[in-house]
Amino acid sequence: MVRKTGLAQAIGDQGWGELARQLRYKTSRAGGTLVVADRWLPSSKTCSGCGAVKPKLPLAVRCYRCDVCALVIDRDTNAAADLAAWGGQQQVDRASGTPVAGTGAGDRHPGGLSAQLVEHACAGSNEPASTAAGALVEAGTSRPRTRVA
Repeated sequence: MVRKTGLAQAIGDQGWGELARQLRYKTSRAGGTLVVADRWLPSSKTCSGCGAVKPKLPLAVRCYRCDVCALVIDRDTNAAADLAAWGGQQQVDRASGTPVAGTGAGDRHPGGLSAQLVEHACAGSNEPASTAAGALVEAGTSRPRTRVA
């Protein structure tokens, strides 16, 4: 059905609409809070280490390299860390209506930027590219691996 041009968009929209409806329903039923990011939030283009935003980042570039802090990380892992930090900043205490303290702005990296040297599946790490050694990569994943010294 998706191959037919007239129906493709309508069918695709129904899938996402149903997912959104179920998320709202199940989250409220469980007593949780659903936080929805804007469609145009630049989560892929924002550095999860320092918060710098790249003006352009083509979809073909799968490894994010920050020009400011020299962080090198898988693009999807970077976006996930940005969305987690953004979601933490959006949390509001339902009883008082005051914002709940989010994550620290200086340590946004999922592996703990300041805690230890971490190398990622895209062969990047949180140390400057000029000093990076051989990468410890877990095949087929974007999970960070800790370097053993």
